[in-house]
Amino acid sequence: MTKQKKKGFSMVEIMLLLLFVSLITAALTPVVTKKHFKMPRPASHGAYMCYDVGGGQLHEVRFSGKALTTKVFDRNVAQCKFEPPEKVSYFHVSAIGGGGGGGDSGYEGGSYLTLGPYTEQMYPIGITAAMVDERHRDITANDFLNFGGKIYAFVHGAASGAGGDQLYATRSDSYPCTKSHKETHTYTTTYRTSSCDGWETVEVEDYHSDDSSGGTSNWGSDSDSDRDPPSTSHEKDPTPDNPDTPPDNPNHGVEQATQEGTATVHPDGTTTFDPDPPPPAVDKINGGGIQLPGNFPIPGVGNNTYNLKDNKLRLDLPKFRFYNPNDSFAMLHPKYAFLFSRVSNDLLAYTYQKCTGYSYSTHSTVRTSVTTVCDQHRNYYTYGTATYTGGAGAAGAVCRSNIKNGGVGLEHSVVNVPANGRDGNDCYPGYNLSPEYDSPHYPPTYCTSCSGRPEDGFTAGSTYSTITFGSTEQGVDTVNAQNSPHGGYGASCSGDGANGTPGTSCSPATVTEGCSPSRYGYCLKRWNKSNWEANTTYEYKYTYSQNYLQYGLPGLQGQYKTMVIRSFKDKDLLITIGKGGAKGVDGGQGESGTDTIFGNVITAKGGVGGEGGKLTPSEKLIGYRGGAESWPAGVTNADYVEGKRIVREEGGVDPDKPMPDNLSSNIMNFLAPQDSVVISDIMETYRIGYGGKGGGSRHNCWFGEYRKWLDGGELEHSYPLPPDACRNNYERIEAEDGHSGALIIRW
Repeated sequence: MTKQKKKGFSMVEIMLLLLFVSLITAALTPVVTKKHFKMPRPASHGAYMCYDVGGGQLHEVRFSGKALTTKVFDRNVAQCKFEPPEKVSYFHVSAIGGGGGGGDSGYEGGSYLTLGPYTEQMYPIGITAAMVDERHRDITANDFLNFGGKIYAFVHGAASGAGGDQLYATRSDSYPCTKSHKETHTYTTTYRTSSCDGWETVEVEDYHSDDSSGGTSNWGSDSDSDRDPPSTSHEKDPTPDNPDTPPDNPNHGVEQATQEGTATVHPDGTTTFDPDPPPPAVDKINGGGIQLPGNFPIPGVGNNTYNLKDNKLRLDLPKFRFYNPNDSFAMLHPKYAFLFSRVSNDLLAYTYQKCTGYSYSTHSTVRTSVTTVCDQHRNYYTYGTATYTGGAGAAGAVCRSNIKNGGVGLEHSVVNVPANGRDGNDCYPGYNLSPEYDSPHYPPTYCTSCSGRPEDGFTAGSTYSTITFGSTEQGVDTVNAQNSPHGGYGASCSGDGANGTPGTSCSPATVTEGCSPSRYGYCLKRWNKSNWEANTTYEYKYTYSQNYLQYGLPGLQGQYKTMVIRSFKDKDLLITIGKGGAKGVDGGQGESGTDTIFGNVITAKGGVGGEGGKLTPSEKLIGYRGGAESWPAGVTNADYVEGKRIVREEGGVDPDKPMPDNLSSNIMNFLAPQDSVVISDIMETYRIGYGGKGGGSRHNCWFGEYRKWLDGGELEHSYPLPPDACRNNYERIEAEDGHSGALIIRW
């Protein structure tokens, strides 16, 4: 019985077991649902901290006591080393990585730039106060009053229409051929030609002539070939001015068509014969009867003259043996040779070819002609027209308002400007006036009719064309221009129509300045001109300056991680403190900080370096006032204050403070950040884990050029370009390196 009781459980024991399990389950329920439990906060016994005091010098310090008022050691070291104390239930470990370096601004004084001049066209009508209050124009209502010139509004009264035209028709009669046929005739013509059968050379020589200079020319023949050279005696020879006439025409060397007579056969069978005409007259040389070719040259000119010593001449003229080369020259031709006096150009001797017999040939030609013969004629009628013109329409009156000064608030509105009157109807015949045969449909003259004449031109529907113009300050005018009361009169069958009646009535005044091209509008006389311009615009021109600032972003803080552990398995853990990143250069980004590492227990990453070379939006600079560079400095980034310089600054922003970022990563990490005053003071003094401040820039004289012109006149309140002392009054705000991290252990 006793052994059996030991092996089993009593009912009471079972009930106690169930109660115990229920209590445990109830206690564990919050842990399962919320995944955390409240840890008891142990009493603080001490703390250890390793950090960089600058320049890469590591420093470690250990405190004891609840308020950490006792320093166990406080020393610079080459390598931090933590020795965990004994009998400690929990260790609170925090690691902070090195902060990133600040980005560099890259600032070299900004980018001061004067822009313009820009030109705007502004209508004098409809300028409002809101338009001139726009800051970029820097123009006032007084500017328009002073430089806006003189202006008035005008309106043309409506013109009337022209009268209709009248058509006058006339008829012309004719009797043309309307049917015909063609006849063909043939004609035959006969003629005879001759040609030379043989040639004989004829020589005329042994002439002697006294030339006008007193010289003597001599020559000989074949029979005298052995004679002595001619003497210089003045014996009388036959003159070459009258040589013997050659027995035949020397031109017979070329075959020619010689018409002896012509026989013609007519269509009726009869034949007629016409004798040949006499041969044409020919030119003679010195009356000697020698016919020269048509292109024979004038003696003594150009390349057609030859000295008798020429070998070729001796071959061509073997009979010319005696000569005086000083006073004679020859001319050559295929069938002629002539010897002339060099002094008088008289013919002294010549040779030519003579035809010794002729032969003849008979030829005939046939030609046809075509003749048109009319078979029928018909009557044909054409029509012409004459137009009588209706009278022209008349113009309405041209009227204007009173002349006002240009300025703000001028308005121009059309109350009633009717269209022009329409033209009267033209009166043209409603039938066809095309040419026609045989019987005419209309009499020789015909005047069309539209109830006696075409209609007169029509007028506008109202008496006046009306506009209003002006402003509250200068008064408003109502302008009435009379429309043409009657249009042009229509033409009649006997003449043109009379012109219409123009409108003449005006209020307040008639335009006399010569500026009114359209139906209505305004005329402007600029302040610096003498002529009036219609519907033109002001030319507003301005320049302004702008600048911007450059800056870099601060580096990001190093990562701040914290956790709770019960003990250290390894008593010799390596501690690496993260370094702060270097600041950026030349507008570049800062370097990132390095990680803080505590063995394999915890790692906090370094912060990313800040971006550099950032630009502010370009800002239009307010106009410069003389002496502004010596004024007291105004509030940074404030608007213009009279008596102070405007100062603009950008960049140099402090980075954020490192904050724990993993407090909820597991159920053991609900320890609040270290809040000991001693540790907090060290963290703020050495800015543990802070990123570097970003670079920036400051401009201490934020002014620029601001000049304006209205129609060529520079406005009195425009501001000139600031001197270099103002434009270049800037300074650079340097970026900073990131700060090193730290390791903090509390127990």
